[in-house]
Amino acid sequence: MSLFGLQYSVLMPIYALDILKGTVLTQGYLMSSAAVGALMGALHFAARKHYKGLARWIAATSTTCAVFLILFSKAKMFWPCMAMLFFVGFAATSQIAATNTLIQNRVPDELRSRVMAVYATMFMGMQPIGSLIAGGVAKRIGAPYTLTVFGSLVLLGSLVFLFRVVMRLQQTPGQTTAAPAND
Repeated sequence: MSLFGLQYSVLMPIYALDILKGTVLTQGYLMSSAAVGALMGALHFAARKHYKGLARWIAATSTTCAVFLILFSKAKMFWPCMAMLFFVGFAATSQIAATNTLIQNRVPDELRSRVMAVYATMFMGMQPIGSLIAGGVAKRIGAPYTLTVFGSLVLLGSLVFLFRVVMRLQQTPGQTTAAPAND
């Protein structure tokens, strides 16, 4: 998610000014829409009463983020872009929160700090690399196509994750080799 799914913000000036023919205020509204979606996603996730089904939630929100990112890349009007960015923000934040929670619940206590340190380093470290890639790719093929490709890569990753989760959940208890997940 952090390598390809969050790079829409880097390309937002191009969308606001060149594609939507707006101003810096347009960019502010677009980013605010994603921020409101992110806040709603965080509140929605925080309101969960249990942590069962996190793997499915991660797959669903990754897929949702990817689909709305692809739809956003094709949009040419302000209000549809606002709506799509709301859902991108909601889904991305929900997925990130669910991933953090799943990792913390699945890792043994004695390894949790090390695993979370590696996860946080990878998550935070991939964003600037993704931004660099997004800028380079957008210069060659344009911002809309870049977001289409990035959204497609997030979708591919979420489908691979979903397939692995579904396969693991369909195993009979005698076939599992690892501890069962809180799915």
